Amino acid sequence: MQETDINLLVGGPQGGGIDSSANMINMAFSLAGYNIFGVREFHSNIKGRHSYIHLRIKHERPGSLKYPVDIMVALDPDTLFEHMFDVSKGSKIVYDSAFEKFELKQARMITSDTMSRIKSELENRKLPMNINGVIQYFKSIGVILVSLPFDKIINTNVPEGPATRYYNTLGAGATMAIIGLDMEHANDGIRYAFRKKPAVIESNLKVVKGGYDFIQEIGLETDKLETYPIKPRMLLNGNDSVSIGKLMGGLRFQTYYPITPASDESNLLENHEEMKFLNGEAEKLKTAGLVVVQTEDEISAINMANGAALTGARSSTATSGPGFSLMAEGISYAGMTEIPVVVTLYMRGGPSTGLPTRNGQSDLLFAINTGHGEFPKMVISSGDMEECIYDAMKSLNYAQKYQMPVIHIIDKTLANTMDLVPDIDLKRIKVVKYEENKNHEDYKRFSLDTDTGISPYGVFGKDIYWITGDEHNEYGHITEDVSMRDKMMEKRKRKIETADREIPLKDKVELYGEENADLTYITWGSQKTLLLDAIKELKKDGITANLLYLKMFVPFASDYIEKVLKSANTVIDVESNMNAQAAQVIRMNTGIKIENSILKYNGRHMTLDEVIKSTKKIMENKNKIEVLENGA
Repeated sequence: MQETDINLLVGGPQGGGIDSSANMINMAFSLAGYNIFGVREFHSNIKGRHSYIHLRIKHERPGSLKYPVDIMVALDPDTLFEHMFDVSKGSKIVYDSAFEKFELKQARMITSDTMSRIKSELENRKLPMNINGVIQYFKSIGVILVSLPFDKIINTNVPEGPATRYYNTLGAGATMAIIGLDMEHANDGIRYAFRKKPAVIESNLKVVKGGYDFIQEIGLETDKLETYPIKPRMLLNGNDSVSIGKLMGGLRFQTYYPITPASDESNLLENHEEMKFLNGEAEKLKTAGLVVVQTEDEISAINMANGAALTGARSSTATSGPGFSLMAEGISYAGMTEIPVVVTLYMRGGPSTGLPTRNGQSDLLFAINTGHGEFPKMVISSGDMEECIYDAMKSLNYAQKYQMPVIHIIDKTLANTMDLVPDIDLKRIKVVKYEENKNHEDYKRFSLDTDTGISPYGVFGKDIYWITGDEHNEYGHITEDVSMRDKMMEKRKRKIETADREIPLKDKVELYGEENADLTYITWGSQKTLLLDAIKELKKDGITANLLYLKMFVPFASDYIEKVLKSANTVIDVESNMNAQAAQVIRMNTGIKIENSILKYNGRHMTLDEVIKSTKKIMENKNKIEVLENGA
């Protein structure tokens, strides 16, 4: 039997229930023993414009998504317009039969630029400017259309209505029926999705049954899907995973100012505070766990986090590009005063406000060079859910151990990726404490008497020292003495040199796949799991490939990366930015120029099909730079 591998797209208006629909499907298939991998793409307006979730369902854990999709669920007419070229022969489209009367000019939530592009496509094919025109196109390429009378099915099963409340449930139920999932697992998914609203479970179960009954009535052939035993797993996205990692790493204080897509992390942490600051509750501070503070802006966020870290609390903040810009001076201050603070940077499309809810990896060089002057900082990046967890924990450890700011990068695609993660490995949970000062009589916070550059950390309330953004001597007193300036600059530099020596190579870079491969990919961030899938796909075509995966940019594993690249055959850099920034970092540190690139900067997630296609073009010497364009 051929392995089940289903690519699914659920589209609808922002705020129109696509998240709930996807959650029902995710949980049902998870409980049936399948793995889920998905990315949420949503418009930056509050409500109304087109959003969608792209999912892949396999028993073996997937790490990428593909077009064309096998099934598309349209919860509004706009989805049929916007994704008309994301299906192919044999794809199934589930939609409300009421959409068939819909004209393109009625699609007021489609932006004017997108509207013009869709209109041009329909005109070129001499098709009418309405859903019937799109349906004609679907029929011409062999798409299987599943038209459901949504209101009729819902009103028959839940007469108390209103029917619109259950559109997403019916879409999910019909989809699960078409795929062949037994209704028992579908119902389990519904019960889990609505576990916090028990009063609505029964009515939603009736709607799901209505969907299953309709698919059976129209005689749509479906094979009964095999189910598997399940093991404990967590359905997480990148925001969830970083939150878990920070808690595992002993986080005690988090600040933030609301910004997409970083806010979800802080909101989750807020929901798991052991206490909140309230008047008259000072006594409870004795047993406090985590404190989360929403500040008035990002300048306050970084400086408040710095202040908490000075007391010895494990402290962090989270933001995205525009907010990170405001934090630059505070990060520089943390570098000068050797404050152990973590900044989680969720990268999105820029510049300026840019694409606030879309993907981007264009802040890499900014993260590496942020802050004025020269000072040590660490810059690390994660590429999957497990890395988000353990890297968040490690970031707090690194900040404490080496007494410097740590910037932990998560791109938007990874932040909004859904993945089923096995249990956390408790053996990997380590909280590394800083070296605490023992001599309280003559405390030198910035002692020069250390080969590592790391000075004993003061005990708040016992040690007296001075903190200033100016250059200072060992006690923290301001100085402009030329000799002391040189010694302090060199002392701070020794810390990053110490970190470079001590941090294992595998925490900086990893090589996946055969050493002597036909092709070597280079990437970082969310493309990691996609390229691991690409390596498997290329092997089917007789092409061997490996992946040089960059995890840490400061300190940088220059010698190892140079060694790998000098022995590689064809090398392709894969990034979600215009200027191949990681390739620039490699050239800056090794002198090696990467000639071939696969780049994407339209704000949407990369897909397996477009990467494979572009890889083959490069290997056939047709292009050196491939720009990807998939996405709606």
